Amino acid sequence: MTAYAQGEKILEKGYEKYLDDDFQGAIMDFTKALSFDDQNAEAYYLRGVCKSSLSQKKEAMEDLDKATTLQNDYPEAYYEKGYIYLIDKNAELAIKEFDKVIKYNPEFAEAYVSRGTANCMLEKKSLADADWAMAKKLGVDYSEYMVCD
Repeated sequence: MTAYAQGEKILEKGYEKYLDDDFQGAIMDFTKALSFDDQNAEAYYLRGVCKSSLSQKKEAMEDLDKATTLQNDYPEAYYEKGYIYLIDKNAELAIKEFDKVIKYNPEFAEAYVSRGTANCMLEKKSLADADWAMAKKLGVDYSEYMVCD
């Protein structure tokens, strides 16, 4: 088995652990997978998501930055970065990341929901409403949360 194939197999094991909410185990597998291929953007992304789930925000952001450096058009990684900023109530930085998500995947409805929330935090009601309307158009409706008063 090639080193690449070994790395992919370990990445799959890590993904299964991630789906089972075994974030620590998944992080170990993703780290091991990266020892076979340190240019694997998906492994950095998934490890970043797991670290974020464990509230290791700084470490998560480092992995997500690496993922987007390796693969510039990675909307899921930008979304996770934006979500971390949103949780930290840094709406301006969150919006910058959500803008990248939408640039690379204009059908990513959750990005509109989250960008709308960030715009609402900045008291930009018309922008928030426009984002939420787009999310609804794309099939996502969290009406109880999509209110900017």
